[in-house]
Amino acid sequence: MLPSQNLPNLSIGYSRVRLLRFFGIGLLLTLLCAAIAFNWYHSNNITAFQIAACYFGVAFFGFATCKVFWMLISSRKPVVFISRVGIRDTRIADETISWRSVRDISIWQHRSLKIVVLKLDPLLAERFVGGYLKRALSLLNKALGAGGVVVNAAGLTMDAETLFDACKQYWTAGRSAYPGRSVPEPEHIS
Repeated sequence: MLPSQNLPNLSIGYSRVRLLRFFGIGLLLTLLCAAIAFNWYHSNNITAFQIAACYFGVAFFGFATCKVFWMLISSRKPVVFISRVGIRDTRIADETISWRSVRDISIWQHRSLKIVVLKLDPLLAERFVGGYLKRALSLLNKALGAGGVVVNAAGLTMDAETLFDACKQYWTAGRSAYPGRSVPEPEHIS
């Protein structure tokens, strides 16, 4: 038996500590924008643009904070599953992406944010684009250099580097089960 056949199935959930940190930052930014937008400290030198920008900030950061709060109280189950067959991220879709369909795995970095990018066969990639919002985000990611299916490790119990290493290991093991296809080595893109 090959050592790659002994790989256990991985289930990755949300980290309470990371979500609490995101919640605290979101709450702080929402309150900061609200203080400026509603002029809680009675300043006379706030421009109309600053007030409009802060109203937008209250709405944006307030929504993001509510979403993180909802994830904190409702999400106790794992959201990313990795096995020798493939990877499934329930935040993207309920289907498992077969390792045979993944052409390349890379890690993309923008400042301190790191995400794992799966480059899929073109026909399969269309199934994971989804509605208008997901399509717009996919185009934005592609414009920034992260073209493919994005598996974001922010808020998970596993960081992006470890997630990338696990995906690379399972990808190699899953594809080696099909000797008719060559297994190229995944690239590490920063």
